[in-house]
Amino acid sequence: MKTRMVSTSLLAVAVITTATACSNSKQPEASTAATAVTSTAPAKLAPVTLKGMLFGDPPKDMQLVMDEFEKRTKDTLNTKLNIQWNPSADHKQKVKLMMTAGEEVDFVFDADFMNLKELVPQGAYAQLDKYFNNDAYPGLKKAFTPEFVEANKRFDGHLYTIPFTQYFYDLPVVYIRKDLREKYGLGKINSYEDLENFYKKVQESDKTLTPLAVKGNGGFQEIWTGESNTKIPNVGTVGIAGIPILVQLSDDGKKVQNMAALGDDAEAFAKLPSPYNTAKTAYPQYDKWAEWSRYLEKDVVSQKDSKAYFMSGKAATYYGTISSFAADRKKLKETISTADLEFFVLRKDIRDMKPQAISTNYRSNNSIAIPTTSKNIDRTMKYFDWLFSSQENHDLIEYGIPGKHWEAVGSNQIKLLDESKNYNFPGYEMSWNPNMIRLSSDLDDTSRKYFEYSAKADTYYSAPLAMFTFDSTNVKAEVASITSKTDPFIQLLKAGQIKDWEAQTAKLSGELKALGMDKVRAELQKQIQAYLDKGGR
Repeated sequence: MKTRMVSTSLLAVAVITTATACSNSKQPEASTAATAVTSTAPAKLAPVTLKGMLFGDPPKDMQLVMDEFEKRTKDTLNTKLNIQWNPSADHKQKVKLMMTAGEEVDFVFDADFMNLKELVPQGAYAQLDKYFNNDAYPGLKKAFTPEFVEANKRFDGHLYTIPFTQYFYDLPVVYIRKDLREKYGLGKINSYEDLENFYKKVQESDKTLTPLAVKGNGGFQEIWTGESNTKIPNVGTVGIAGIPILVQLSDDGKKVQNMAALGDDAEAFAKLPSPYNTAKTAYPQYDKWAEWSRYLEKDVVSQKDSKAYFMSGKAATYYGTISSFAADRKKLKETISTADLEFFVLRKDIRDMKPQAISTNYRSNNSIAIPTTSKNIDRTMKYFDWLFSSQENHDLIEYGIPGKHWEAVGSNQIKLLDESKNYNFPGYEMSWNPNMIRLSSDLDDTSRKYFEYSAKADTYYSAPLAMFTFDSTNVKAEVASITSKTDPFIQLLKAGQIKDWEAQTAKLSGELKALGMDKVRAELQKQIQAYLDKGGR
């Protein structure tokens, strides 16, 4: 079975055909058919205030931007935004509680790594298919190609989110205090060996400085993963409640042959091809995480804002993604005048800019969902239609007020002004789009090359089962019970706090069986086979 290549570009989303698993679950439709809406032509609407929920800290100048938005749209949209900003660590639970209580809210940030997989099957979110590729919503039609919409549909073939992405993969990096590296007399960091030498030097030179800052709920994440990018054309990975499950397909890709989950016995792994034939070689990063935990702060599990910790001068490096490089470098220099920032790309094939280095499902990791309890579904979608109807509208929300927070450089670059520090909006929560990317004019040649690399067609490939989405409807209670058990364990594992992870995952596996894991795995295998039978890969 061969991996499938798909064309992408900086300003266009891949053209793909997505096969989805079938489902009998029925989801509520949004309140009013989009085809019945007259148009988004400039006609003043009745006043409305849309309530939203995002996470993180609200930008200091958020109200100034909202005032400008209201001024620009008072004779058309006539809309105000009332956004509740939850702490990052609390957002997932607050959204879940709000949906359970049926509390009215018009839009929320949600994603597969939060509540989306659980709340969509429960009917908590409205279907949004009809608002896209619809002349009544020209902004959405222009910004979201039919292929991008198709790729982000759920298991039942419907769209429940407004998906946000710039590239199909935001390259994971470790951000490094360049000034400290030079102070210690070390050369540029090009390997994990170089990075560890830097950490050892940090510990020798300053006992008060943490070598590496990571979030407590994220841990090492992609550090030490994919250093040797193994690609086997008939082995894919599916995650259930945080547990990775390796799935081997037949050579023709039409049948499920074997499955092995983290915590399974040696016999289950032995059926898989190398290097997946042992738990140690299938998950080599776990030993490295335990080993490298010596470079984290002592109470890492409680760390909620690793970037702020780093920016305060308490850490020499932190885990992040390349999209924030220009803004983070500027912020660091403003905070510590003698400091400078550089980065180390975590995965070797990406570091070397090799083709077909990144597996993707061509779906967005971040999105807005609209609860079915909202009385303003059409008006909410009109706001997002306005947001994506022009570069000018988009840039106001994502970057702030032109001339105050930023200024344009050429057609697709941006220079952040001094006041930009007062408007650091998380675009991935509400405004990212492949058609509206601006690159910082302050990027150096190295970072610019990586951005260009991440936009190339042959950088990506579709791994086995990359397009598959598990529907938990038939095992909802079991998945909920399993998740309550796995969440705290996986958090400790990712933070390198479980050194004997093979024994501990085996123990966890036994506990999960008592909670219905065998039933979940049987359902997973059934759905994967149905997906393959329908032509999925």
